[in-house]
This record gives sequence, structure tokens and C-alpha cells, in this order.
Amino acid sequence: MVDTLAAFCADAGGPPAEAVDHLERHLLDWIGLVVGGRTVATSSGSVLEAVEGLAGRRAPRVPTGERLAADRAALLAGTFAHSLDFDDTHRESSLHPGAPTIAAALPVARETDATGEELLTAISLGYDVTCALGRAVNPDAHYARGFHLTATCGTFGATAAAGFLRGFDEATFEAAFGVNGSQAAGSLQFLENGAWNKRLHPGLCAHRAVLATELADAGFRGSAAPIEGTFGFLHGYTDGPNPGELRGIEPGAAALETALKPYPCCRYMHPAIDALLEIGTEVERETIESVRIDLPGPGVRLTGEPIDAKRGPENFVDCQFSMPFAGALALWAGEAGLRAFLDAQERLDDPALRRLMDRVEVVSTDRTNDPFPGRWTAHVTVEADGTHERFVEYALGEPEKPMDWAAVEGKFHELTRAGGLERDISESIVETVGGLRDGHSDELFATLGAPE
Repeated sequence: MVDTLAAFCADAGGPPAEAVDHLERHLLDWIGLVVGGRTVATSSGSVLEAVEGLAGRRAPRVPTGERLAADRAALLAGTFAHSLDFDDTHRESSLHPGAPTIAAALPVARETDATGEELLTAISLGYDVTCALGRAVNPDAHYARGFHLTATCGTFGATAAAGFLRGFDEATFEAAFGVNGSQAAGSLQFLENGAWNKRLHPGLCAHRAVLATELADAGFRGSAAPIEGTFGFLHGYTDGPNPGELRGIEPGAAALETALKPYPCCRYMHPAIDALLEIGTEVERETIESVRIDLPGPGVRLTGEPIDAKRGPENFVDCQFSMPFAGALALWAGEAGLRAFLDAQERLDDPALRRLMDRVEVVSTDRTNDPFPGRWTAHVTVEADGTHERFVEYALGEPEKPMDWAAVEGKFHELTRAGGLERDISESIVETVGGLRDGHSDELFATLGAPE
């Protein structure tokens, strides 16, 4: 099975034009998330201090310019890209492909002097591999075992992107994936106390990918059958594998299927937020008696259980994984973007916000479970001087309801403004990313301020 995946990577060609349009949007979104995450996320200072304490300065840290070894540049960028939980999401594999994939691809593209087309192809390949493995490992079963899909599957996808840029053949890809068999990791235990581990996971993926490709490039022998073997990924990480998902992968499909986020929180909550923002225009918040939110089972486990804890978040991570908080925020503030989340998590003791959180019930029924994982739906019922109901089939940002270039650019400028980037630099980045397919990666690095 790993030979099939390695052959797919070694033979990768450019994605279709439609996928390239999506990839440029995802890259722009990712850069904004790195800039914003570095400044806004409270975890970023400790990550910076730790990584800067390590020896070695060779490749640039993207996109802030300082020089670091490629694996450490990848570690920082992947971590910052996920630190606001605002990054892209592939619903069928229930993971975030962009944060680890792009973080690994950029420093390697810098080292290999890649063209813009080569960089976008590498990113597309990383998305394809990450999402195929996510489907193969069975998201619900993988979560039930306590694993974080982005962290585990993203390790392989980031390696695919980096290996493509290094020009790997099939045998070298197999060796790199063999190394990944001993590296793929990521626990959901961060949910216990709002820990920062989850933010670190994509950075560790990207770091592991650069390390795996360096080892494979140097002739290191990785384990055979790391995915399908007796002690391989599919046997060790899930009770319900779907190995057929690794055959016949369609190049560029994952990019077309991956959603962008308008709200900085768990994607399972987004359809309900869309519904509640709409209902909020019809009701007075003081009259709200109850809020019933029906989500797919995995969404309830992540954002609605245990309900008493989810109704009493204590920090930003808690808020990002609390359906009662996000639901109350949508009704209380009438918005749920980055600024609304940041403002509200500073006012968690506000009696009106607390009152609304206490009225939120999170359940799962056949209506939302039956379409899952193909569709992440929500059915919301608010009692407030009558019954107000909404069923959301596709959240804003999904391929069926996409964020266009203008919407992504608006989110990008919000993030870079929060990150302290000057507007003219932000505008230059937008222009460069929009023309990357016909340009060279060095143009992007120059715009990002990477030193020669």
C-alpha cells in the first residue's frame, strides 16, 4: 500500500487550473494565519523562545524573515498557522491539511529554488495525501482512540510535499514514509485543560516531514509497510480502517474539497454559528429561554461534552471548543469573527454571556449523523417568544458555499493587521500570491521579507 502512495507522489503532475485557484486562496489564508497567530496567540511567545534557543540558522522563517534551519522554520510556521484554530478544514477526513503541508513546503521550496507552479503542486500533493490518509484511518474511529487527525495524517502529507520539492523517486518516498511510521503522533488530551499541544501539532508535523525527507535523501532506510503493516499506521491507530481510500487518489481533489474558516474555532461548530447569527437578527437575547444545537456525534464529543465544562470555558482554547460559548457569542454579540472571540474570552464572567451559555444544549440525532461525514450539518432551535429553527446543510466556507478571493483577502488583512504587518506589505503579499502560478517562489519569499 505504501508503494501505491509513493508511486502517486513520485508521478505527481500539476493540479487542474480550478484547484490552483483554490490553492492560491489557501496559501494567502495560511500566510495571514501565521502572521496573526504569531502575535495574537498567547502560546506563541513560549514557542518562539524554545525554537530560537536551538542552534542553527540556515533557511528563513516564513513569513517573518529571520533565518532558522528548515525544520525549525517549519515548526514555527506550522504552529502559528494553527494557533488560532482558524485554518482550512477537509470535512470527510476531519482535519486541517494546510497548516502542516504549507509549513513543510515553503522552507524546502526556498532551499530547492522552486518555481511557483512547483510549490503549488507540492502543496496540492500534500493535501491529497493528508486527506486520503484521514479517510483511510476513519476519522470517527481515530478520534475515538484519542488521536488528532491533523497531527497524525498531516505528518505523511507534509512529507509528500517536501519530498516532491526534493525530486524524490518512488523508493525515496517509501523510505521517508517509513520514517513517518515512527513519527506520526498527536493526542486529544489537550481537551482536558485547554492546553496548547493542539496548536503545536501541525508544526511538529512539518518539522517531522523535513526531518524524514532529509533522512531519506541521505540514504536512511525507513521501515517497510509503515501504513499497512502488522504494526503499521492503519493497524495501530484505528479500529475501522478504509485502506481503499489510498488507491485512485485524484490529483488536486483535496484542495477543491477543503473549506476555509470564517470563525476561529472548531469547524464542527460553524454550521450552528451560521444558523444562530441568522436567528439572532430575529430575537431579543433577553427573551431567549433555550438553545438546542444538534451536531454530528464527533462534533458533540469535541465541543459539547462534558456539558458543564463546555458551559464554563476558562481560556481561549476552551472557547474554541465550546459550542455553548460559540452559540452564546453569536446570539450575544451578533458576530463570531476573530475580534469577537478575543473580546468575549476576556469577558467570560459577563452575566449575560454566562446566562446564554447555560441555556445551550448540545445533542446529536439521526438528522445530523446520517449525512456525516459527507456533510457537517447543524439543526438549531431557539425558544425566544416563539420557536426559531434553522437547518444548515453547508457552513460558510465549504466548497458548496465558498469564501471567494475577496472574502479571503478580507480575512487576511484582519489577521495581518492583528499581527502588526503594514498595509502596503500585506497588499504586496496578496498580489504576489495571486500570480504565483506564473511566477517563482523567490518572488514570494522576497515579498515576505526573507533575506538572501
